[in-house]
Amino acid sequence: MLHQRTTGLTPQQFTVLLTALTAHITWAKPGGRPPALTLAQGLKVTLFYHRHNLTEELLAEIFNTSQPTISRTLNTVDKALEKALRPLEQSLENSLKIPGSLVIDGTLIPTWNWRSLRKINFSGKHKRAGFNHQVICTLGGKLLAITDPVPGARHDAYAFKHHGLERYLDESTLADKGYIGLGLATPVRGSKARRMPADVKVVNRFINSRRSVVERVIEQVKTWRVLHTGFRRPLSVYGRVFAVVRGLVFYAAGRTFE
Repeated sequence: MLHQRTTGLTPQQFTVLLTALTAHITWAKPGGRPPALTLAQGLKVTLFYHRHNLTEELLAEIFNTSQPTISRTLNTVDKALEKALRPLEQSLENSLKIPGSLVIDGTLIPTWNWRSLRKINFSGKHKRAGFNHQVICTLGGKLLAITDPVPGARHDAYAFKHHGLERYLDESTLADKGYIGLGLATPVRGSKARRMPADVKVVNRFINSRRSVVERVIEQVKTWRVLHTGFRRPLSVYGRVFAVVRGLVFYAAGRTFE
């Protein structure tokens, strides 16, 4: 039985997504050999993978098929999902065009295949390889945007400028010390040479207490475990897989195709 804990979607969301998927995929070719899995099973396999980051061998055991079948299924369904979920995408300009203060923070999506790209993907801060993404939400905890990947070796200030976020975020946006000097509301950095004034400490505590909401939003995004426990597939497909999971995150949160 379909369940949010296994697929990340409600039964109704699964059905609607399956219907949208049929417009972008030819599953059973006329006159060809019947596929080992139905399209519904193929979608469920893909959602299982993204939601729990299960190995292909384990998925093959669960669905009583072979590992090569699972591998082909993931690649085929991911390509179709990228197209099916595209209507849910919004530009940064439209996503961030709302009244009120916003909150931003960066997060590292870890990868396993890092040796050949260590110099650009290895994050010294996190001591592992991955990709940097900027996450932006409201003070109420509503996710607004997750930016495209930049190499994990790049810090948040670089990613902020790379995506041109200064066009949409201003001094009303809360951020941590990694964004100092970018025109956002950030805590004041302390100095060993002198004691921080009491009123500055109060301001710092206020900013930190309010911006902590983005950390909880990031935790919710990473309940799609493929974004948390290590991306094990080839890095060449990371951009496509991330686009799919980002679409699923917003879809599961209630964004519709209309």
